[in-house]
Amino acid sequence: MANITTTERGGAAAMTGAKKVFWFVALWMAGVGGAMLLALPFKLLIRLGTAIH
Repeated sequence: MANITTTERGGAAAMTGAKKVFWFVALWMAGVGGAMLLALPFKLLIRLGTAIH
């Protein structure tokens, strides 16, 4: 197995804490939005099925 070491660079190349939080929130919102869009057709099919009966 390979030994892989990662290091963070200091100075201007390092990501600030606020930027990390921003990306976390942005990606979380994109994930939640994607899950809701994926669930929408199934939700509509369930509503259609209950409306028929």
